[in-house]
Amino acid sequence: MAATTMMRCVGRIGTAAAGAWSHPIRAASGAASANHKLEVARAVNLSAGCAALPVEVLLRAQKEMVEFRGRDGAPRGLSVAEMGYRTTDFYDLMEDAEDLFRQVLSIPDTHEVHFFNGGASLQFAAIPMNLLGRPGNYASQKTSGGVYKTANYVRSGHWSEKARDEARMYCHVHETNNDPDDLYLNMPPGEEWNIDPKGAYIHYTAADTRQGLEFQDFPYHVVPEGMPLVCDASANLGSKPVDVSKYGVLYAAAHKNFSTSGVCYTIIRKDLITENVLPGTPTMCNWNRFQTAPGKIWTVPVVFSVWMGKMMCEWMLEQGGLVALEELAIRRSNMLYDLIDDSNGFYKTFVTEPTLRSRMNIVFTIKSGEGSDSQLVEKFLHETEHELGWLDIKSHPLSVNVEQTPAIRVTMYNPQSVETVQAVQDFMSEFQKRHE
Repeated sequence: MAATTMMRCVGRIGTAAAGAWSHPIRAASGAASANHKLEVARAVNLSAGCAALPVEVLLRAQKEMVEFRGRDGAPRGLSVAEMGYRTTDFYDLMEDAEDLFRQVLSIPDTHEVHFFNGGASLQFAAIPMNLLGRPGNYASQKTSGGVYKTANYVRSGHWSEKARDEARMYCHVHETNNDPDDLYLNMPPGEEWNIDPKGAYIHYTAADTRQGLEFQDFPYHVVPEGMPLVCDASANLGSKPVDVSKYGVLYAAAHKNFSTSGVCYTIIRKDLITENVLPGTPTMCNWNRFQTAPGKIWTVPVVFSVWMGKMMCEWMLEQGGLVALEELAIRRSNMLYDLIDDSNGFYKTFVTEPTLRSRMNIVFTIKSGEGSDSQLVEKFLHETEHELGWLDIKSHPLSVNVEQTPAIRVTMYNPQSVETVQAVQDFMSEFQKRHE
């Protein structure tokens, strides 16, 4: 197939089928049946955030944006964006959103759920502010005899660095491992991590989007008994089953797998929410302040994001829940990993260990990605971005060299369609044939 013909074929993903997903309001209103074809041309959206959302959910949001309906199915004569946050309908919405989120993740009663404003980055600060204020876990300074608190941070890439840097403002951060090149294309076994037993908690990032690293089998057994395990799961929460009971805090920015931007889905073990926070902790970072407020609502939440998340959780359950979504994640990612591994070195991922390869972000380059090979990377990016109109396929450089070439990243969070990944696979195969 000629290059120009290929580009015309994969620039957009024609129309999307509504599939079986529906909801009582749509059915009751006499809207189109589940077999109706949605005449919506979809861009090849490979953004790592805000990420692609299912067309079915977007169309439902479009319909109900102007005419919000309560639990009884009756219209309220207003938009969800106009809803007062002290009204019965709003409390119903928050309760339903939490209930559905708990169903998706099988969250036990030992843990609270909060939809905090500010995304995951605000929790980078809130976590040390709340967990370091608890009694105990002091370490002694050898020279002065003074005491201080420490927290363990597992380093695995860019976002673990962001979390670490924020925590450094409140305590001594003990890094369990370190890559001198600061690339984190591999990880030492958990048994080799240097964990400070006096740490108030241990924090890790489940999946780093920059280089495409994801813990497929986290070494829970190396976490000291009694030490809270804290995890930023922004990139992969909701993509596979997880035992929430193992975590003290499990949090995720909503704009990748659950909703759009503005809210952080935060799961906190109840005993970790106390009045003992660090002095000077801002109200917006004080978990106890929200927990003890009526309906756990201290201030105006990002209502739209919570509402979208509610509909997304309904969609996720309709797809078959986390077991089905994990099967889909494996299928999508293998479509590209198999092509890359069978390309005789034309395409290369930066992370090669199967247990660390991300199912959410496939990050790769062409040949060495450097020198004359960098021109192929630039050509690939030019054709996909400027000629095909693909969105956000260029990623950050992943090299220790001074002259760095951008990497190529294909993001496939829960809502990403197989058709989109197929379009990427087809283009990659055709591009290789033209340039081998």
